[in-house]
Amino acid sequence: MFAQDAYALSKLAYIIGRYDDSIMLKKRGDDMKNRIQNNLWHEELGIYANRLLNGTFYPRISPTSFYPMQANVATDEQADMMITKWLLNSTKFCIARDGDFKGNDDTCYWGLPSINAADPAFPPLGYWRGYVWGPMAQLTFWGMQNYNTELVTLGRKSLCKQMEALFLSQWNEHRHVCENYNPHKTADTSKGDCSGTYFYHWGALTALIGLMEDGLY
Repeated sequence: MFAQDAYALSKLAYIIGRYDDSIMLKKRGDDMKNRIQNNLWHEELGIYANRLLNGTFYPRISPTSFYPMQANVATDEQADMMITKWLLNSTKFCIARDGDFKGNDDTCYWGLPSINAADPAFPPLGYWRGYVWGPMAQLTFWGMQNYNTELVTLGRKSLCKQMEALFLSQWNEHRHVCENYNPHKTADTSKGDCSGTYFYHWGALTALIGLMEDGLY
């Protein structure tokens, strides 16, 4: 997100004639992009991961590991690998091919939990650990928009379909726009309702990305 910010500011600086600033900001973005690629790609896991000060990777993976795609950090091959091994994986982020929920179990039914479903932190569920968040869906979607490979396009469209269905599941039942959503099919751990505040602006991002994908917003 820092790299993407630098690139956006570089374009704005160029438009208003601050050419030296534009060049400086472009270099700043490129430097961070290179640092991310050279230091945070985990080849064995096939995704970007946090890294500790001692140089070792922190192997707990959340949707933030898809965020480097926002600044086009990943190559097409790396992007495809992340989609295959993580996003379109019923044991990780549970986005089914074609967004039809096939293969998802009831505990990771809706997809894109805030910690991957194979992590020991997922079953207890706890605010940022396991629930589904609109901003994470939006930022992951934006990143995937930068890639035109068949796999990334499939992943993006499937994400949109499942997130829209999640949004509508609560809207149709309760007329609620959730701060965050229970990943369980029946939201059994939150009495069938939102797992956060009942009316929260960013909860609607789960539906907005589908409108953006269809060119309606």
